[in-house]
Amino acid sequence: MKLTLPDFDHLMNLARNKPEDLEKLRNQLIENTIQSASENSQRRLRGVQFQIDMHIRKSNNPMAACIAISELMYKSLQELQLSLNDPETINERLKTAKPTCAPADVICMNEKRNLKQIKL
Repeated sequence: MKLTLPDFDHLMNLARNKPEDLEKLRNQLIENTIQSASENSQRRLRGVQFQIDMHIRKSNNPMAACIAISELMYKSLQELQLSLNDPETINERLKTAKPTCAPADVICMNEKRNLKQIKL
């Protein structure tokens, strides 16, 4: 289903009087855009949209959300610029990058449940 962006006055009316309808329209337009992308790009686009949605959700107000998303876009643009102008730096970063999280111990829950049942 192809949706077109309504005119500015209609969007302002939705924002003031029916913010839930505006959000629904936003989600439909985003989904249409992702669906129109190639299969290879759709997963990445959903990941980017998830990050954007989380920034919006944790922001206190629309202006804070706008600033957070702008910063996200700016950082991405900086990385793109660096990779185009100085690919060796990016390659070195990838080679020396440390894991973002520490390894964790995996606990088998079945064993824990069995021990708990035995103690009863």
